[in-house]
Amino acid sequence: MNCPSCGHENIDGTDRCDNCLAPFRDLDVPRADSAEGLARSVMEDNLGRLEKEETITVGPRTPVLDVVRLMKRANSGCALVVDGGKLAGIFTEHDVLQKMTGAEARSPTTSVSELMTSSPEELHEQDSVAAALNKMSMGRYRHIPVKKHDGSYVVTSIKSVLIYIAKEDW
Repeated sequence: MNCPSCGHENIDGTDRCDNCLAPFRDLDVPRADSAEGLARSVMEDNLGRLEKEETITVGPRTPVLDVVRLMKRANSGCALVVDGGKLAGIFTEHDVLQKMTGAEARSPTTSVSELMTSSPEELHEQDSVAAALNKMSMGRYRHIPVKKHDGSYVVTSIKSVLIYIAKEDW
């Protein structure tokens, strides 16, 4: 491999140039300015370009059965749990399937805070679609909370990303 900084020929797989010590670690990272079509758009477009979904927001003391009913009525895969304007957690379809089978979950008094995923990863409205895809892939998430400029939250899902990809003419 030839060093882009000094032109020195290096052995393939080295992390730095043997001659000038320039790092090679960022050479294979995709960049929007060198991509085109879908790849470029995914790296450049922010999450504001995605189709908006109905966002269910509940408080931490909301009974979990009420949250499940809200999710079903809205045909939504998750609800954000917000406490004092801050994101406290996310309650998803996965939580319904995995956590609502225990005896404590069947109680009408069980609050969503007892079964939610606390402190979920979140993105910001100006983050790229690629950032959302990366987090979803690495964390195996289908829903990610997105903090808007005004401090409120919306949800981005893999469904909204797929709709974005399908609508464009690449």
